[in-house]
Order: sequence, then structure tokens, then C-alpha cells
Amino acid sequence: MLFEEYERGQQSNHSPIRSQYLAIKERYPDTILFFRMGDFYEMFDEDAEIVARELEIALTRRDFGRGEKAPMAGVPHQAAESYIARLVSKGYRVAVCEQVSDPALSRGLVEREVTRIVTPGTVVEPAMLAAKRNNFLAAVVMGRNAVGVSYVDITTGEFATTQIATGEPELTLQQEIARIAPAEVLVEAHYGQQGSRKRRWLAAVMSEKPVPRLGNNGDPDGAAMLLGDQEDGLDADDDEDFAPLARLFKGLAGHVTPYDARFFSEADARHRLQAHFGVASLEGFGCEKLPLAIRAAGAVLAYVQETQKEIVPQLTALETYSTANFMILDPHTRRNLELFESGRSGSLKGSLLWVLDRTRTPMGGRLLRRWLSQPLLDIEALRQRQEVIAELLAAPLLRARLGEILKKIGDIERLINRVRQRIASPRELVALASSLRGAAEIRSDLLSAEEEESVLCNLPSLAALLQRLTDNADVIALIERAIVPEPPATISEGGIIRSGFNDELDQLRAISQDGQRWLERLEQRERARTGISSLKVGYNKNTGYFIEVSNAHKQRVPADYQRRQTLTNSERFVTPELKEYEATILNARERINKLESELFAQIRAEIATQAAERVLTTAHALAEIDVYLSLAEVAARNNYCRPELNDGDTIRIIAGRHPVVEQAQPDVPFVPNDTELSNHEAQILIITGPNMAGKSTYLRQVALITLMAQIGSYVPAQAATIGIVDRIFTRIGAQDDLATGQSTFMVEMVETANILHHATPRSLVILDEIGRGTSTYDGLAIARAVVEYLHNNKRCGARTLFATHYHELVEVARVLPRIRCFNVAVSEEEGRIVFLRKIVPGGADRSYGVHVAELAGIPRPVIHRAQEILAELERKGEAQARRKAMKDMTMPLGWQMTLFAAESHPILEELKNLDIESLTPIEAISKLYELQQRARREG
Repeated sequence: MLFEEYERGQQSNHSPIRSQYLAIKERYPDTILFFRMGDFYEMFDEDAEIVARELEIALTRRDFGRGEKAPMAGVPHQAAESYIARLVSKGYRVAVCEQVSDPALSRGLVEREVTRIVTPGTVVEPAMLAAKRNNFLAAVVMGRNAVGVSYVDITTGEFATTQIATGEPELTLQQEIARIAPAEVLVEAHYGQQGSRKRRWLAAVMSEKPVPRLGNNGDPDGAAMLLGDQEDGLDADDDEDFAPLARLFKGLAGHVTPYDARFFSEADARHRLQAHFGVASLEGFGCEKLPLAIRAAGAVLAYVQETQKEIVPQLTALETYSTANFMILDPHTRRNLELFESGRSGSLKGSLLWVLDRTRTPMGGRLLRRWLSQPLLDIEALRQRQEVIAELLAAPLLRARLGEILKKIGDIERLINRVRQRIASPRELVALASSLRGAAEIRSDLLSAEEEESVLCNLPSLAALLQRLTDNADVIALIERAIVPEPPATISEGGIIRSGFNDELDQLRAISQDGQRWLERLEQRERARTGISSLKVGYNKNTGYFIEVSNAHKQRVPADYQRRQTLTNSERFVTPELKEYEATILNARERINKLESELFAQIRAEIATQAAERVLTTAHALAEIDVYLSLAEVAARNNYCRPELNDGDTIRIIAGRHPVVEQAQPDVPFVPNDTELSNHEAQILIITGPNMAGKSTYLRQVALITLMAQIGSYVPAQAATIGIVDRIFTRIGAQDDLATGQSTFMVEMVETANILHHATPRSLVILDEIGRGTSTYDGLAIARAVVEYLHNNKRCGARTLFATHYHELVEVARVLPRIRCFNVAVSEEEGRIVFLRKIVPGGADRSYGVHVAELAGIPRPVIHRAQEILAELERKGEAQARRKAMKDMTMPLGWQMTLFAAESHPILEELKNLDIESLTPIEAISKLYELQQRARREG
């Protein structure tokens, strides 16, 4: 049912409340409108149907009068936050419409207006946020030869933008969005003049015209398409260009939101940014001559201003950054290396972050995640991080003291930004003061450590951190002097300001407290005067103060008692004296509530304007200390070493271990392995051996050790030398991509093509099987060709680890000088195999596939039959013949094998005329498939 009353055009007039609702809804057509009515938020029409379905609450109908009825669903305002969070997590935008006038004082309709719009990227409520993860809102702009990306976290005040020159905009955007991992991404959307389906409906309702019930493609007879039913969540009227971008970011961002293209224009964006920061030029932010960066940042700011319904004081600066400072990790690599979540369970446990994160504060947790998402290329910056960790390792007592203090520190970064936004609660101010006391304690501890651990105190990086732990004693003193130690959750509950902070407030409280005692004395006096021992003086918010007498004694009521209310078993009265004092008490209480609210707002504003920047500086310094402490504790606990970093091309790891596997299986001794990679000697290591023997673990551990070294961490090894890596590629596993119609083999080839096109001599390439999704000889040929290309192509020439089940590839090492062969050692004992997990020189000549099948629980009859077939094949010499074929294919270095006969052929001519440089990896693979199919048909 989709607004059925209005689609039939049954109504011609609206009641006042209905008209108010529709007028507000018209301004926010693409949101779910939470419409405050007393103690509930009510949703109507399609919003009600969506909310009832998504939140599994009752769907009813409301009678607006004048014959108007509409679907309705509601939630209590006290519990609204949890309901809003559930809707936002599903990608909906929620507009919160509050009553902005006092219902008791309003004549006619209560005034209402939308005070905020909650979207996945603009959440500010602590209960809706992950403590150790940023909640980024991003915007992207795609040009012909460049892209613009901007992101903001309105809970921490971080606001950044960049422009990246690239010949592959889609790939570059994917990589950057994967790094940022935003909760919401804005993309340009060009709505038609009529707007979306909801806009058309509202226009018709407001003009009292019937609305046709449209199905797919605008067909009145088609099946109606409700919000949320569309594939990819796209509205039928949204810009067609939005769908490809939504698919591009699938799995990389929480939600993709089309946003009005006007806010992406350079003129609007530039004007908006300059107006917000109060500057005449963006030169000071470093983006004056970066139009795409400006457009993206302007769109982000416009969206934040729209959703927050006010200025955003926490955004005080715009950082222009360069991705050239970071190691590039594409989405596949981030996923394959399980940096932030386990590939099997999707949870934190089993990821690299799970191992490294021993941070105590939310700020530290967020900073560690950032370091892990963007490994550095700057050796000096990395060595500085190593120095801090080294000195912390040398000071275990200081580490222990800092850890205990950090445990008591809250999320200062988000707390002070809530103060800036004027939304911090009394309890949050108390939490801020408590956390700042902890920061002061850390500052004191670092200073007092000068004599005991002078090396630590003289370390430049820690000294700089110490200077950034600013003195915030004035903030602590103000909060402690003004706010009670355990305030209520909200200002409206009262009792938040300490006695002695404000003279007027103290006087009003005295009146209120004396009033209570006066009422007690009045009750005793009236009991004595009337002789009615059961007489009570009470209060009701509807009738005020009263004297209550039971029906049995009402004949004894004095003449000066005035009847106020008749109950079943009693009567309520007032006296002139009680009425006079009632006014005094109620006025005092009303003034107390108002004054407390005013004083709290003043305190919050004073901290925001006078101390916010230095408190943020302290928060950032604490986050760094927390991360360094975490990495130092992990290094000490897990016996990590300090890697040597240089600009060379060698990766040398002695007794390296997989950082996650050894922690996930603490009862199983981990077998360490060495690695030696260099562009001039051992550029490519071919690893053979049976499945389950540890090849994949070995490959990943080399990549993870390299990545850990480039965030400044110590690494799980006895010793390590890392020549800085510009990017890590991984080709690990594959499955069908149903969304694009690509087979497993096609996915594998596209990933391989990406590596071959973009790897450099400074890259690290991890290849865990190539060619498994096609015939044996096709797969073997492709695997060998890839190895030769990586070896012979100087532009590529990446350091490579290649695990393969094609044992024949070891023959390539005989003619390609920079290839080394290794295998995973296996011991055979009485017909059973034992995986030794040790990487040793040489190639494997057996795969032990039948043994692995037996370990997996394949039925015994199948195992016996497989052994018979294997023995028969080996007797026929099939394996030896395949190896001989590979030897025969081996040609001198630099030899180029022809693909077709010398005689002219249409396919050969087409191949000759191909402009390879202009093809994308996907186009190249597609063309190769096409030529192969034609060759097979014509052959």
C-alpha cells in the first residue's frame, strides 16, 4: 500500500495537524520523518509502512478528522535513539521533527520543525557510534584524468580533502574509499525537474491532485516498487550515473547516497568553504588550485550543514593530503590480508588489528586503525615511531603506569566536539573533567621520569608529545566547581549545578527547600486546628497544592477552605494562604530550572570557545601515546624485533612468524621461516608443496611483516630488513562475481592483470595460485607466462612470492636467473604424511593430494580408488611427460615465443593492430577471451 488514499484523490481538504505534517514532509521527501506528538514520535503513510516493516512494530491508522485516515506507526521519544540507529544502519535517512513551542502555552497547533537529519555518515549520538572506529562521511568527484575525494568525521572534527591525478579514475577511487572506509559516500545525482517519486507524491498531495500508482519504469499497471525493494537500493528516478558508482563502492563503504549536483559545483563549493572558514582564499588550506578537491569538500560541508541544521563549529580546518605518502593497498589486498576483520568470520578476532590493538582509549583505537590503513613510505617518520616504541620497551615500569592511567581516560576527542556542538550533557562534562585529570597525571608522570629514565625524557618525539599534553587545569576547575559529581542524564531533570556556584540559584533553592518545610508545618497546624488527624497537604501537577480531607471528615472542614477537586473518597481544598505560598514555590522552581539551563549553557560555551582547541591537542597527543604503548606491549609480549628500514630493494626476514596465526593458536608451536627477496638476486620465490602444508600462511606472513614495519611497528621475527615497499598486491583465492557476471577464472585473471599493469620494482606481489579455474595446460601456461613477465619486464620487476600447485614451474628457475624455488617440507612415516611447515630450498615433486583428501574426511572407498588411479597415471609416466614438455618449452632469456603460425591469419592481424597501451586490464582479458574463442572455432 503506497499512500493509497491520496493516489485515489479522495481528499480535498486537510486538518491543521495533517497540513502541518505534509508541509514539513514536503521539505524532506527522501527521509523518514519522526514527527513528535507529545511523548511519541509518529510516522505516517509510506514512512509508517517502512518503519513498521523494518523495526517490526505495529502499523495502525490515525484518524485526522475531516475523513482523513493514514497508516501510522510510533515509538516512545525516550527510546527513539535505538529505533533511529536501526533505521540508519539499514541506510535510511531520518529527519527528527521536534515540538519547538510549549504545548501548554500554544494557541492552536504546537510549532514543529526538523532539528536534525540523521544519516549513516552524520550520526553524533554516542550509542550509535563504534568507539574505536571513525564514522566518516565522504564525497567523490570523478574527472577525466583526476579524482577528488573528501571526508569528514563530525564527531571528531576531522575534515580532509585530496585531488589525485590518475588515468584510471574508478580504480583510484576504489583504493581511496577502501582506505577511508566511510560510513556513507556522497556521489553526484542529477534529478529531473519533477524530482524523485516521493517528491511527485508530495506535490500532488499538497495540490490535492490524485497520484497514479506507478510500478516499474513508470508503468501504472506494473508492480509497485516500494523503497528498499529496488536492486542496489536505487530509486527508479535516481540519476542513471549513480548505479555504476554504487556498484563501484560495494563492500567498501557503508552506504552510497546520491546528492544534488548543485552542491558539487566548484563555484558553490568554493563559496561555501570560504564562508564557513571566514577566509577570502583556500590557499592557506593547500587546495586553492585543486578544483576536484574543492568540489568534494564543498559537497561534504553542504551535506553536514543540511543534516545538522546549524553551523558546525567543530570543523575548524581543512587538511589537504597526498596519497603519495602512503603505501597503496587495493581492496582485494586489504581483504586478503585480513587487516581489520577475519575473512572467515567477518569479526575482529583473527585480524591483524586484533593482534595489535591493546589501546586503552577510543582515540588511540581510532588512530591505530588509521595507521594500519595507510602504511607510510617516509623512512624518517617510521624510524621516529620505532624510537618511541624502543624507549617504551626499555621502561616497563613507565609502561605499566601509563597503561593504568589511560584506562581511566574517556573519549576526549568526541567529548570536546560535543561541547563545541553545544550538545554535551552534564554527565559528559563530568567525564571530560575526569579524562583531563588523567591527561594531567600522564604529563606529571612523564616529567617525573626524567631522572629515572632520562633517555626516554630526552627522546625528541616523546618530548614533542609531552608538550602537546596541554595544561587544562582551568577546564577541570570550572567543571568541578560548577557541576555536581553525579549529575542526572539530562538538563531538564535539574539538580546539575553545585551549590555555591551562583548566588541567585542558591537563594531560589533556599526558597524551594524552605517551602517544603513550610508545607510540612502547615499540615501539622491544620491537623491541630481541624482535629482531622488524616488531613494531608499534597501536590498534583494538574491542580497544584491542596489540602485533602476524607469524606468521613469533610463536615469538619473550616469555612475558609475552598473546594478545588472532588474525588471518590475525599475532597481537596485550598486556602488563601496556601494559594499565595504556592505561587512563591512554583515560581522559584520554574526559575531554578530555567537558571540551571542558562548556567549550564554558559559553562559549555565558555569551554567551547576558550579551551576546545587545546583540549583537542591533548586528545591527539594521548591517542599517539596510547598507540605507541599498545605497539610496545605487543612487541614485548610476543617477542617482536625492530626491523631495519632502508630504500634498498631487499626484504630479508630471519625466523619470521605469522602475527595472527601464532596468537590464534597459542597451544601450537609456530614454525618460523626465513625469507630473502631482492630485485637483483632472488626477485621471485616459487613455493611448491601440498595443500594444508602452510604455503598460504608463509606468503601472508611476509606481506604482513612488511606492512607492520611500514606502520612503525616491531615485527614477529628474529631479525628483519625491509626495503620500503610502495604497494602490496595479493592474488589469493577467488569466487564468482555474480553482480558482474564474471566467472571464478575471470575474476582471477582480472586481478592478475591489475597486478601486471601496476606493479613496480618497489612493489611486493603475493600470488597464491594462478590458473586453477581452467584446464591444466591453460593454467600452467598462464602461470608460467606471468612469472616470465614479472621477471623480464623492467617496468614491473616486483619482488614476488608465488605459491603454486604446478610443480613443473620449478624448471623455469633453470633459465631465469632471479627465480628461486622452495617447497614446504613434508615427512612420510609409514604411509602417513606430516607437514613440517618449514620452507626449504628446492621444488616439490609430489602434491600429496590424496593424503590431504583423507585428512579432510573423504570416504575410504574414494581414497582407495584415488590411490589406484594415481598409481596407474604415474606408471604411464604422465607426470614425467608434463615436466619434459616444460623443459622443452624453456627458451633462453629474452626469447619471445610466437603465438600463431607464420602465415597470415585474420586473428594474427587483429592482434598485431591492437593498441595494448590503451586497454584496461578488464578489456585486455575480454579481448583475449574473444580471440581464443575465435581461434578454437577456426582451428
